[in-house]
Amino acid sequence: MKFFITLLLCSCLALADSAKKERVTLKNGSVISTKILKEYDSNIIIDVGSDLVKIDKKDIHSRELIKDKNEEVVEADEINDIYTIGRRAVAPVKELVDRVNESVVMVKTPRGLGSGVIISDSGYLLTNYHVVERETQITVTLYKKTQTAFEKIELKKVKIIALHPYRDIALLKLDLEEEKGLSLKAASFSPDFKIDPGNMIFAIGSPLGLERTVTQGIVSSNMRNLGQLRFIQTDTAINPGNSGGPMFNANGEVVGLVCAGSAQFQGLGFAIPMTDIINFLTHRSAYLYDESQPQNGIHYHQPPYIEKKESK
Repeated sequence: MKFFITLLLCSCLALADSAKKERVTLKNGSVISTKILKEYDSNIIIDVGSDLVKIDKKDIHSRELIKDKNEEVVEADEINDIYTIGRRAVAPVKELVDRVNESVVMVKTPRGLGSGVIISDSGYLLTNYHVVERETQITVTLYKKTQTAFEKIELKKVKIIALHPYRDIALLKLDLEEEKGLSLKAASFSPDFKIDPGNMIFAIGSPLGLERTVTQGIVSSNMRNLGQLRFIQTDTAINPGNSGGPMFNANGEVVGLVCAGSAQFQGLGFAIPMTDIINFLTHRSAYLYDESQPQNGIHYHQPPYIEKKESK
């Protein structure tokens, strides 16, 4: 047995020089940049410096080839209508938060507040319908990164574009002329909308008004049916004020829109899946905001009334 282990070690070390370096992201959020010494059908052997470690492929979220230690992963964006679909490089959560922080905003109304995410550098952003329900005076707070801190910028000329009360989504638009020289940093949508139970995710929002709060967790279920609607269930902490904020994956890509949390139980949060968000944006003309009916983005027509004739 000792001879076999020694033989395996020597074999792996012999392959180390020729092995390609990869960035391996585990489902628990850990990121390892290392050489894959040996790969089998069900696991891989990696070198962590002082030891060799076997990792089960079931525990791996993603793998990316690192061509050169100074070379960044190529980011290819697909501009689709008013949103961007693009692959981002996997990184530790701290780096991801730095990358997407400016894309997350606070949405305030006279009744309360929530969160939102900028999806276009032309000023479009998403939030929940219930955040702006029956409101016309909306203030959006941006957070622009400076050398030492974040600068808060409040915009009050916010236009409601479309509302989907049933799916709890709202599309807003900022007036970029309100702040001179303002540039926006849009978050990108994940190219593959699929996320699996156990995948690491994190959320940024303003729970109870605590700005730019970051919470991390995993996907508990990617197909939780509540009533006739499907949600992403997560154990990420979701509190009042998080509503309308983005849910990010291990690449820092938007994979859902936070919409609800449990007031009685911890570890029960829910988000709207990307398929519903894309569907809403694609067909937003069907949900256009009507100023004469600020409480609703959908027009419901009564069925024609047919008078019943009495039988003689």
